Amino acid sequence: MKRVKVITIAFAFMLVLVAATAQPVAAASRSDSLTSYIRGRYDGVRGGYSPPSDNVVRVDATYGAILALNELGSLTARPPPVNLTKVLDSLILRQWETNSQGNETGIDYERYGGFSEYLVGPVTMSMNMMGIILLHLLKDQADYPGITTIDIDKEALLVQLNRTYTADGAFSAVPGWNPEIVSTYQALYIIDFLNTYDASLNVWDIVNETATIDWINSCRSGDGFKLSPESDTIGVTPTAAGIMALDLLPSISTVPGLQAATNWVLARQIDDYVNKDFIGGFEEGVATNDPNFVTTYYALKLLDSTGNLVSVNQTTLKDFILNCQVEDGSWGYLPGSEDGSLVYAGQACELLNMIGDAASILVSSEDPYSPGGFAIDWRYVVVIGIILVALVIAVVSVRMD
Repeated sequence: MKRVKVITIAFAFMLVLVAATAQPVAAASRSDSLTSYIRGRYDGVRGGYSPPSDNVVRVDATYGAILALNELGSLTARPPPVNLTKVLDSLILRQWETNSQGNETGIDYERYGGFSEYLVGPVTMSMNMMGIILLHLLKDQADYPGITTIDIDKEALLVQLNRTYTADGAFSAVPGWNPEIVSTYQALYIIDFLNTYDASLNVWDIVNETATIDWINSCRSGDGFKLSPESDTIGVTPTAAGIMALDLLPSISTVPGLQAATNWVLARQIDDYVNKDFIGGFEEGVATNDPNFVTTYYALKLLDSTGNLVSVNQTTLKDFILNCQVEDGSWGYLPGSEDGSLVYAGQACELLNMIGDAASILVSSEDPYSPGGFAIDWRYVVVIGIILVALVIAVVSVRMD
């Protein structure tokens, strides 16, 4: 019986050892999921990022990824996560270079100078702005080899902007389309950047400031702005675009009605909703009850520029932004969305930095789609083996006794 007691004690000791060895695995953080998603969308050959839908490198996806890396502090690492010169080459390759009216549609002429979404893809003012922000982020890494020696065709981009400028003093998304206030803001943002980037371009010469100011003000209605003078109602997005557009114009020192517009936007933050995941986001209009990521992004951009973020419920806002992360690690238009994009992911990091530290917030937030478990490493396997051997010896010893 003594041998049985010895084996029993040894077996109990082994069980205690197993309990100490089996360590719980922490669930992946939101940062882990986002970082993994960004890494998986990079094309090392083409130098840009693509959506999972078609694996085609796109300007908007690359903008979103580089914006996220910048906001998380990864872009300044040496070496950085990706080849920055190759990323810039990818952007330059997607600037439309053909200035020809040699076909029936004149499509080459319309796209000349702008950034196409993908190779020979569509050119829009939104894509041009993302391209310029991407250029800005990359050029800021001046110590990276080769970054300062390559550049976009700035004069060609001015041609594209000039073709979208209308007689009313506003800009359209595409040459020949009706102008609207968001494209006008985006165009003025690009012009303001180019003015700082290369003063020799005299970029403001293409703008009739008086006409532009008059057109933007014609979009005013009450405390906010409409998408165009012909639109029916005001919204957060056009209001933010209108205020920020006026603020970009050289002759404007103070934007009239700024506080009233700011208060109207602040009132659009949702503090009660059927689905609690939507609380903290911004609705587009009065009682439209449609809190979404894009409206929230424009609201925060305006409030940040006017110094009014202190008036926002930042706790619920942070929760709303985090709730927009989707299962694959990117960000969606709404909480609970099945599909997301790198554009929203980059902008989510930008918003989180406005109200705190994006990197810390994401690291400390558990990814709800990645529950934890128990780790079974090689040490655990060895202990299991020892236990099985001890159990066999115990059984044999009992029989021998």
